[in-house]
Amino acid sequence: MNNSRQITTLRAAAVISSTIIGIGILSFPRYMADAGGSSAPLVAFTGALISFFSFWLLAALCRRFPKESLFVFSRRLIGRPPAMFFTLIIWLIFLWLTGLTARQFGDVATSVLFNKTPIEATIFLMLLICQLSARRNIIKFSYIHFFYLPLIIGPVLITILISMSDVDLLNLQPVLTAPSASFWKGALEASYLFQSSFIITLLVPFMQLPKQAVRAGAIGIFAAGAVYLLIVIASVGMFGAEETKLLIYPTLETARSAVIGDGFLERLDALFIVIWVISVFTTIYTTYYLAAYLLQNLLAFRDQRMTSSVLLPLVFAIAMLPKNVFETYTWTLLLGKASMILMVGYPALLWAVYGVRRFHKKVIP
Repeated sequence: MNNSRQITTLRAAAVISSTIIGIGILSFPRYMADAGGSSAPLVAFTGALISFFSFWLLAALCRRFPKESLFVFSRRLIGRPPAMFFTLIIWLIFLWLTGLTARQFGDVATSVLFNKTPIEATIFLMLLICQLSARRNIIKFSYIHFFYLPLIIGPVLITILISMSDVDLLNLQPVLTAPSASFWKGALEASYLFQSSFIITLLVPFMQLPKQAVRAGAIGIFAAGAVYLLIVIASVGMFGAEETKLLIYPTLETARSAVIGDGFLERLDALFIVIWVISVFTTIYTTYYLAAYLLQNLLAFRDQRMTSSVLLPLVFAIAMLPKNVFETYTWTLLLGKASMILMVGYPALLWAVYGVRRFHKKVIP
């Protein structure tokens, strides 16, 4: 067996799952309640299904070229100039996504945790940790995610399950409503959280069983989707849809309300915030790693260590561009729409070229 193929299916799933669970945890129930009211869990579930469809389109293509990343085999499918153009667009998307996610982290951290710490310091420290971690190779990258995932999912699930005792089922009714434009808009916005599963394009050439790339994605996406779904059920079930819409961070309020043994153990929000910081790190780590890898690919460098250093001031500058929280959110939504179009359209284009070549029995160079 090739020694470079060290990533198991379970570890690939862990990378995808820990990447998806991140910055959106705290405010996710509010956006789902805005979109669907009491049927917010159904909106979240639909968003996970949409994201899996786009992931399947990508992963099913990658497993047909198990020895190469997307950025290598795409040159042979559509030619070098178009492939480099799309690689440049994808790089810009993940560059901006890293910067805006870091800015969201800074906004929340300075308002909830470090009130007297300048937001610039908070963001820079997070980016510096990601930059140093991004110098590792893809095998160590997968081990880091595999190590942190239980630390993220375990406490989050425990906190949510404790909160479930305060859920009023009447707040979740009616469960099913006729899907409206707001419903589908919310489902699409939910699917934006799952777009970092694009990391599978880097993992496939190093997987022990590349043909199980879709299975790894299914495990990762639906595990992360289950966490988001439970968070929405707990928040809407506890506060009701209308009150959830008014809370800035409904998940944090849910954790704050969780109590064990009639007050024996309370204020679980402190533990939740620690877990949230770790989950944000794994998310930004992945998008930063992708941006560094893509830049290395564009410049034909040997590895991503140099490009990860070059990216740091660039990402920091992007993180500082939004004037306030609302502008950050608006930019993030626009970026999500653009990346969704690309993440579906680009694999579909490659599939079409691949299908035409196979139909005409042309050998792919």
